[in-house]
Amino acid sequence: MIEVYNPRSTGIQLPDAGALVLGGRSPYTAPRDLDQPPLAPPSLLDGFPEPERVEARKTQYLKSLEEQVRQNVTTLTQQHQANLEYLRAKNEQQKRQALATIDQELLKAEMELDRRHDEQLLGLQQAAMRKKFDVAKEAGAITLEFHSRQTQEKLQYLDYELHRKFFEAASGQTRQPQASLPPAPAQSRPMGGSVPYTAEAHEALPGGTLYVSIQAGHNLMNRDTGLLGDVSDPYVVVKLGKQEHSTPVIDNDLNPVWNDGNSFTFSVGHEERLLDLEVMNSNIFRNDSLGRTTLDFRSLAADVWHQQRDLLKNGDKGELSYCVYFRPASPHG
Repeated sequence: MIEVYNPRSTGIQLPDAGALVLGGRSPYTAPRDLDQPPLAPPSLLDGFPEPERVEARKTQYLKSLEEQVRQNVTTLTQQHQANLEYLRAKNEQQKRQALATIDQELLKAEMELDRRHDEQLLGLQQAAMRKKFDVAKEAGAITLEFHSRQTQEKLQYLDYELHRKFFEAASGQTRQPQASLPPAPAQSRPMGGSVPYTAEAHEALPGGTLYVSIQAGHNLMNRDTGLLGDVSDPYVVVKLGKQEHSTPVIDNDLNPVWNDGNSFTFSVGHEERLLDLEVMNSNIFRNDSLGRTTLDFRSLAADVWHQQRDLLKNGDKGELSYCVYFRPASPHG
């Protein structure tokens, strides 16, 4: 702490200014007895410092004051520098702690990400192994069934040859091939009830042309693994009698929309009235059914497009949207 110079602290006693004022009481008193000689006045400079001494004391004090100020400035500068270093060290320590915390959080996040990646990779590998196993199992079953049918076919052919030779030997004639008989006419089911097939009913059902346009599937079942978007690969098989058409396969889609290869034309015979539509799931070896529906197109008005959206049988909540147009043949055509 800097001490301020105080002249009173030097111990120097200054003379009373009132004694120097004109008209004031003088320290010298003339003797009342005029017969006695006057006494010499006392000295006014006794105990008063001389100017040279005062100047020397002032110079010494100023020098001491400057030295004290210099020391205080040095101390203050050192304290300031120490405070700065402490503040910087504390800031660096806080930075290191913050970086360490960030590194720990980053390490935890990376470990969690690695864990999830390993789980997903393991799930994918397991799904692939299951898929390979299912494919191998299905291929083995199909191969086994093929060999079984092949063996049965050979046995049946051998049995046929044996019976043929026995028949030829017994009858002494060569077996003549028989012409295949046409299939028995099916019963017609007109609206309002079921009646037996008659020639009149056959003539009442004209032939014609049936146009079918497959549009979309909705909420179809998933027959695949379901992992990483691996879901059913649907396509639609449309049948009328022995005629059959199929749409293209749409991969991994439970709500497919067909825009190309989805329009078909059928020749309608007199006995045909039911259109069969089945949604299939395409696989490597054997395709699965995702549901089916049938339509009695003769119950609809002719020469007009009809929009249909049917709930698929054995298809859970799956639906199929399609359009049909039946154009009867001209009676005189």
